Amino acid sequence: MLNESAILAARDNKKEIDFKDLEEAATKVKLGPEKKRLQTDEDRKMTAYHEAGHAVVTYFSPNMDSVHRISIVSRGMALGYTLTPPEKDRLHETKSHLIDQIATMMGGRAAEQLIFNEMTSGAANDIDQATRIARYMVMEFGMSDLGPINFGPQMDMTEWGKSMMEQSPVSQEMQGAIDREVKKFLDAGYKKAVELLKKYRKQLDKVAEELVKKETVESEEFEALMGGPKTKS
Repeated sequence: MLNESAILAARDNKKEIDFKDLEEAATKVKLGPEKKRLQTDEDRKMTAYHEAGHAVVTYFSPNMDSVHRISIVSRGMALGYTLTPPEKDRLHETKSHLIDQIATMMGGRAAEQLIFNEMTSGAANDIDQATRIARYMVMEFGMSDLGPINFGPQMDMTEWGKSMMEQSPVSQEMQGAIDREVKKFLDAGYKKAVELLKKYRKQLDKVAEELVKKETVESEEFEALMGGPKTKS
């Protein structure tokens, strides 16, 4: 990251790395370099509402950290991004935090449907991550109505000290039950996202309009648009 920062500083003929260089380098390492893509005004607006959806749901979800930056500048495969870095190490995962995470990931798709009555492929990665979390909650963490059972692969040690990974035998009937529980968590997250965006539609519009205008909104600007710093749970 420091190497990337040094390259950025050198390009600007600076003798020292500053915080702006570090920020850009960190984002580049995490999400990839900026990409200039030709987008129509409608594409930019849809991307803006998608990212604003993530940010607004995050802001009004008490178990989530604060939004650090929202952008419709394309990086890697993504047309935009919303950064919500953890403010401290999490020693334990809670069910309420994981459900809020699913809701924030569904915020982009919820905003698309609320504003444009449409779905885009831009939510594919969000849905993938949300599904992964929901599956962990059901299969590994025992947080569903199926109870505290681990349906995931089992690690076993042989008498020679070697470890073996064995897939847990799950019946077709139980697999169907697991899938239904996963869907319950995803549906609950999506429903929460839709409810929050409908309730705070004005804030959603404000953030999206600012993104179309400026492309990137930092945490202080975002909180000002929302009416003040995020209230922690």
